[in-house]
Amino acid sequence: MNAGVVSMRYACALWDYASERRVEDEIYANMSQLLALLSGVRDFVVRLQNPSFDAKKRISLLCQAVNNPGEEYRKFATLIVKQEREELLIYIAHAYISLYRKKKNIVAVKITTAIKLDQPIADKVVSLVKSEGYSGVELENIVDDSIIGGFMLEVDSKRLDATLSSFLKKIEKQLVDDTHRLV
Repeated sequence: MNAGVVSMRYACALWDYASERRVEDEIYANMSQLLALLSGVRDFVVRLQNPSFDAKKRISLLCQAVNNPGEEYRKFATLIVKQEREELLIYIAHAYISLYRKKKNIVAVKITTAIKLDQPIADKVVSLVKSEGYSGVELENIVDDSIIGGFMLEVDSKRLDATLSSFLKKIEKQLVDDTHRLV
């Protein structure tokens, strides 16, 4: 079966279970921590699938991967290990996070700047995005000095590139004709 379909089924089942127990926020925090670990430590799943580890040890590793795992997260970890779905963990975490954001009307916003955003500017960006009808905004500020100045804003799948580096590239492109000589 397709990994995306299976992952989404696990994520939806986890959402339903967490909602029923009113712990969807805690599970979201756990899944965010798990995703960060899985993204940062590529060998984690390989080590988790090590045949020398029994199921108890695997469940323990999954629970140690997050801060304050609740009963619901422990049951999720147990299910994943018993069903031997460890290789799908990163996809399940992504799917749960997307589902959570959709259900709670939260949008993830990435803003890339040459220097770290000041708090008043970050607050202004959040309020502007919220004015588009979102209940919540998760703002991530990425510092990249190669953009020279300006900013690049990503909201969902939309991108606004107002960087100085892209502006300079456009000017350079206009100055060079088809034969790659300066006009």
